[in-house]
Amino acid sequence: MDNVTADLETEVRRLRIRIIGLGPRQLVEAGPNSPADGSDPLSRRDTIAEALVEFSSIGSGARRVPDLGDQSLADQVVVLIEDGLTLAENLPVEQRQERIAQLLDAATRLRRSLA
Repeated sequence: MDNVTADLETEVRRLRIRIIGLGPRQLVEAGPNSPADGSDPLSRRDTIAEALVEFSSIGSGARRVPDLGDQSLADQVVVLIEDGLTLAENLPVEQRQERIAQLLDAATRLRRSLA
């Protein structure tokens, strides 16, 4: 296992814990890292939903992501990232590293926006 893959797996564990720790009230609130450019801040729930679409775009052929409710948000994040990681394993080394790095970047951004 290379460093980028190990970093992604660590990030997935962090994300799962962070999302599971969010209660209904916190999911409705805007995250502290919402845009400060005057645009409407996203709720944490919407931030996660946007990240799910991004994870699907990166690693699952942009499959539609169903809304399974708040109790499934962490599981959906984990499944989509793991799908992307599994599909990346079949790519040539350079493309694989690039795909894993994209997943890592998106996961890190999501975790930070949920802080």
